[in-house]
Amino acid sequence: MKNILPCFLIALLLLTACGKQVPSTKKLAPLPAEGTCKIAILPFLNESNYLQGGDMVAKIFHSELAASGQFQLLQEGDVRNIYQQLLLYPNRLPSREQLKMIGGRLNPDLLVGGIVQKMYQRDSGNFVDTELTLILLLYHGKTGELLWITYHRRRGEEYQQLMHIGRLKTLTALARRMSQEIITNWTNQGMLPCPE
Repeated sequence: MKNILPCFLIALLLLTACGKQVPSTKKLAPLPAEGTCKIAILPFLNESNYLQGGDMVAKIFHSELAASGQFQLLQEGDVRNIYQQLLLYPNRLPSREQLKMIGGRLNPDLLVGGIVQKMYQRDSGNFVDTELTLILLLYHGKTGELLWITYHRRRGEEYQQLMHIGRLKTLTALARRMSQEIITNWTNQGMLPCPE
C-alpha cells in the first residue's frame, strides 16, 4: 500500500495536470452504505514551501465544510487529542491500521486527509500571484479504506473576469474558493448530506 499510493498520486497528478481546472475525483471504492454525515478532518500534510500551509488549508476546508450546513463535523481538538494519544505525527499520512484506531475512537462515517503540494503568494509588481495545489483523501471511517482521491489546482488569476475584478489575491480567499468547489464536486459525485 505504501508503494502504490505515491505512484497512484503521481499518475493522477500527471493525468489531471493538463486537463480542466475543476476538481478531479477518482473513486476507488463506494462511500459507506450507512451514510456520510459525520466527518473528521485529519491534519493536512504540507509539502509546499509555505510555512504552516497544511494547517491553514485544513482549517479553511473544515470551516467551509461546516458552513455548507450539509455535514456534521467532529471538532479539530478531538482529532488532535487522538493523534497525541496514539503518538501519531501530524506531518505524516496515517496507515490504514492507524486510521482504524482513529475511526474506532471518534466513530465518524468518513475521515478526510489532505496534502498541500504547492502553495505560494507573490507580489509581482502590479499584481499578487497566488497558487494552490492540493490532494484530498477520503477514507472510510470504520475500516480506514481509501475511497476517493480529489486533486485540485488553481491560481488566483483564473477567477479574474474583467480587468482585475474577481482575481483572488490572498491564499485564504483561494483556499476558501477551492474548498467550496471541492465540496460541490463531492456532492455532485454522490456524497449525501445529513438527513434533516
